[in-house]
Amino acid sequence: MLKIVLVGRPNVGKSTLFNRLVLSQKAIVNDQPGVTRDRKYGQGKLVDLEFILIDTAGIDDTLKGATELKIREQSQLAIDDADIIFFVIDGREGVLPIEKSFAMKLKMQNKPIVVLINKSEGSKGLIGLSESASLGFDNVIPISAEHGEGLPDLYDVLIDYLDNKNLNIKQNETFLNLENSPIRVSVIGRPNTGKSTLVNNIIGENRLVTGSDAGITRDSIEIEWNYKKQTFCLIDTAGLRRKSKITKILEKYMVSDTLKSIKFSDICVLLIDASQNIDKQDLTIARMIIGEGRGIIIGANKWDKVKDQNTIKNQIVNQLGISLSQIKNIPIVFLSGLHNKGIEKLFDKIIYVKKKLNSRITTGKLNRWLSTIIENNPPPLYKGRQNNIRYITQVNVKPPTFALFMSSPNDLPNSYKRFLLASIAKTFDLLGVPIRIMFRKGNNPYVKK
Repeated sequence: MLKIVLVGRPNVGKSTLFNRLVLSQKAIVNDQPGVTRDRKYGQGKLVDLEFILIDTAGIDDTLKGATELKIREQSQLAIDDADIIFFVIDGREGVLPIEKSFAMKLKMQNKPIVVLINKSEGSKGLIGLSESASLGFDNVIPISAEHGEGLPDLYDVLIDYLDNKNLNIKQNETFLNLENSPIRVSVIGRPNTGKSTLVNNIIGENRLVTGSDAGITRDSIEIEWNYKKQTFCLIDTAGLRRKSKITKILEKYMVSDTLKSIKFSDICVLLIDASQNIDKQDLTIARMIIGEGRGIIIGANKWDKVKDQNTIKNQIVNQLGISLSQIKNIPIVFLSGLHNKGIEKLFDKIIYVKKKLNSRITTGKLNRWLSTIIENNPPPLYKGRQNNIRYITQVNVKPPTFALFMSSPNDLPNSYKRFLLASIAKTFDLLGVPIRIMFRKGNNPYVKK
């Protein structure tokens, strides 16, 4: 499929344009420059054309640190990977010297280049348009990413390119040609637990910017990967700090983006630093994942740094058993993202948990279980009256969800509700995944009156 990369200075509107063309809010947009750091891929669409769109970090030659050099390297890899380059300029500021210098480097790529003069709505946007001739490119289009202006002209340029190349990228072409629906796996955790390093080593390339500083990752980055004929969508996320420590508006956007990733994942790998004790924030994140009904796997990372591994392993297991007692036997994988240890075990466990999340139990099996439970452990009386439990059925998967019909659900003690949850998880091999029971008033809905 046709690949298009967005390049330009920080804060010229690349991420805004990215969001408009991929028809979602996948990239964080903020007035602070330098928000985007990693390559972000999305399925772009313009009228009846479909393409892969790549958002990149802003060009800034004044930044010389190790992290900045890695960010620049990611942008260059995106340019190398693309078929067409969209060079985005802020029309209100005009063409700056750094953009003239960057334009010379782009010409050496020998790829089609389209200059997009963004923020060109109104008279102020004419500055960039009048100065764009100095860059020496044929295709210059004034646009407004925020308001959608200029996109028809952009469509015409793409059509001309495709006609010249005898390509036909139309609406019905599939973005991901997959036999199986991908399992969406988010890597979640506190800052600096090694999430980006782990994902880089899983896919075997430096796809994400990493470093010893906390908070390098800002956007949630989605990456396709295959293991044992199963396709995965790996999602690297920004680290989640305690709410009381989040003060900057950008970090609030980052946290919101991570929480959205949890919501739209199948399974979350909660990465903890095994060389330290489980933090209170780790447990808070785990409860958020469980609350969303997502599968959870604890990834005890940096296991190579742990000296007394048996002691630490027992401590982690015991602490999870006490603090997250609502789910018994949460899967734990001890790994080293840096040294590529435990990766296969992690993905075998992901496939195993996904299978459990999709479990369907027949109504007959459920009600035979229910009859045995009521006979051996009947619900307690309420004000001297019996609370009749009549029927149970499964109503959903991911997570497995059941509806239990009874005479008075409000009078059923929480302790008995927990007992039912624990029993159904143990009986039907659903330990380690969140399950839900909805308690409903009424008779057997399948019995005709």
